[in-house]
Amino acid sequence: MTTREELHQLVDELPEDQAELARGWLQDLRDAADEDGPPLDSEALASLDRGLADLAAGRVKPLAEYERERGL
Repeated sequence: MTTREELHQLVDELPEDQAELARGWLQDLRDAADEDGPPLDSEALASLDRGLADLAAGRVKPLAEYERERGL
């Protein structure tokens, strides 16, 4: 399976509330890949991989819940 196919599979498996969050992250990643912008180093890419794994495993919470827990 190619990386793109794996990404598509991960996205297809996301619950709707997490899909919106993932969309924003992927847009940010796409925008960071701008040819005029700085390249992503291996540490940044590893961090993204960990975040996507957490998202796929359901180890995330909605922003509203996070803010409520922290009194924001």
